[in-house]
Amino acid sequence: MLAPFARAGGRALMLGHVHPDADVLGTLLALGQALETRDWRVTYGGPHAAPAALGFLPGVDRYRACAAIEGALDVTVLTDCPNPQRTEGLIDQARRAGGLVVNIDHHPDNRRYGDVNWIDVSASATGEMVYELLLALGWPLTPAIATNLFTAIHTDTGSFRYSNVTERTFRIAAALVAAGARPALVSEWLYERRAPDALAWLGEALRRVELSDDGRLAWLALPAGALPERFIESEELVNYPRSVVSVRVACLLREQGDAVKVSLRAKGDVDVQRIAAQFGGGGHANAAGCTLAGGLGEATPRVLAAVRAALAAAPGGGRPVP
Repeated sequence: MLAPFARAGGRALMLGHVHPDADVLGTLLALGQALETRDWRVTYGGPHAAPAALGFLPGVDRYRACAAIEGALDVTVLTDCPNPQRTEGLIDQARRAGGLVVNIDHHPDNRRYGDVNWIDVSASATGEMVYELLLALGWPLTPAIATNLFTAIHTDTGSFRYSNVTERTFRIAAALVAAGARPALVSEWLYERRAPDALAWLGEALRRVELSDDGRLAWLALPAGALPERFIESEELVNYPRSVVSVRVACLLREQGDAVKVSLRAKGDVDVQRIAAQFGGGGHANAAGCTLAGGLGEATPRVLAAVRAALAAAPGGGRPVP
């Protein structure tokens, strides 16, 4: 795993997936910044620009939405990207530009599409893995690198609340704080920078939450244009129905053009990655997603039927343990 980065100098592309989140941005920026201390020339980009809510990440202003990749490459790095199709063809351009494709991820359904594949499903976030890579290379952690990695881990563990959090997670987080990451700053930017109209839009979203008769399934279906895109991108809306005590699986169904983007969350009773896989998606046991062609009226009953079937097949019928 160290070999692609062992040389001094070279040209690297830090390639993100569609709608990049904090885990992918934080890890790509951190690794790229570390490479730059070794005289590498690094380009950062992907199919979509970084969301404004992550504008505090050091170096994120260099991350660009790109339609084409220019020039020769020595290494292309993808992090937290289990499916190469999520690059919308950019990985194919990167391969034609030469060099190695390095795939670093913690998703169990990763397609292992790289020339070098490092998949660690025991990691709570890819941020843990990139930290350990930099440690193994003997490269220093700057405050900027530490902030990017801390944010990646913070978000992918739900602020250290999810079941994927381990002793390893806290040890690495502590090391990143010692290297200059500021947890209070990260939390303020992520959770305390709402726009003045955000609470009104949140109320509108919560009014749309529906609950099954038995209380085990909750979902939020958003027609195209129902809420501003900037608001949706700044909120983890699926976590609100998930927070209901009786709910075992929560769904967010978001209509976008001629497709519906689905986010699934669970509490350990049901493997939602298997549900997402039925529709060509993937993820983790407790957090997964997929995209269905068609409108909300077609996609919603299909997804809810699959969730209900999974709940019925779960031990104890997917009922919460007292």
